Amino acid sequence: MTLAVVEPEFGLNLGYVARTMANFGLQKLIVVSPKRLDRKRLDEAKLFASHGKKLIDEIKFVPSMARLREKFPLLIGTTAIEGTRKANLTRKTLGVEECACKVADRISARPSTSCIVLGRDTTGMTNEELKSCDYNMTIRASNEYNTLNLSHAAAIILFVFSEILQKNPTQTKEKTASTRKERERAILIFEELAEASEFQKFKSGLLTEAMTRLFDRGEPSLREIYLLMGLASKATSKIRRLSSQQS
Repeated sequence: MTLAVVEPEFGLNLGYVARTMANFGLQKLIVVSPKRLDRKRLDEAKLFASHGKKLIDEIKFVPSMARLREKFPLLIGTTAIEGTRKANLTRKTLGVEECACKVADRISARPSTSCIVLGRDTTGMTNEELKSCDYNMTIRASNEYNTLNLSHAAAIILFVFSEILQKNPTQTKEKTASTRKERERAILIFEELAEASEFQKFKSGLLTEAMTRLFDRGEPSLREIYLLMGLASKATSKIRRLSSQQS
């Protein structure tokens, strides 16, 4: 498993994150930032990384969440701010243990295919960045003050994930799972169906996000995805054919 940090602001926190990663045996740290970190911040990070100094020396940089998404089949976002409205699907989050169980079922013997993403030290991850992730999780702390320091959050998350993954080793049940690319194809076909059926345009973005979250949580098999795609495609064709006959 890999850990990424979005635009880290303080070398001290980045160093403690690297130290925590070393505690749990993680060997790859990624920084998501359009610009590389300056030498001062990297040197400060090394001071606090202890035995995780090697992770700071070998940091990989990617310029955006879109590029990070290309590298990993499974991204797990983190946020301290949960959605209070039902319509806020982006910030509908899982608890850490619940998320770890779902991830364990999906990655099986290939933990290198997943990446946990931590947000900025002060402002966390944006809605757009969270939308790039397959799961979003939160550490449910005190209602009065639920935002944890970056390295403290990393310690809790990595502890829970390591416990769950050790209990769920390589014999995890395998199914012919759909990939992210196939789920995205299915969503495009349903978007075409929505357009053909004159679904309200102002709700189209919400529909897309709802289907994305539904697919990610439900983990449909390849067979299930193809059945849904077939139904949506036939329905779209029939609606368009009837519309052309009437015009």
